[in-house]
Amino acid sequence: MEFNEVIASRYSCKKYDTDKVISEQQLEAILQAGRLAPTAKNNQAQRIYVAQSPEALAAIDKHTPCRYGATTVLVVCWDKNGVF
Repeated sequence: MEFNEVIASRYSCKKYDTDKVISEQQLEAILQAGRLAPTAKNNQAQRIYVAQSPEALAAIDKHTPCRYGATTVLVVCWDKNGVF
């Protein structure tokens, strides 16, 4: 698929089916893709946290209105000490 086709077919999701839960295999595939993605100078300074518990999702809801009912949230951070 060409880049222009990707851009033309994109969509924005504002509501997730709260009855669906991502499978362990799907989550592992997503996390593996993130680990394999190139980074600047091959420096793996990112940290990816998976939030799925009701407590973690409630904490995320305190800081943003943009969870839209998702049952799994990936919080991507970076280690500022690991970047030079």
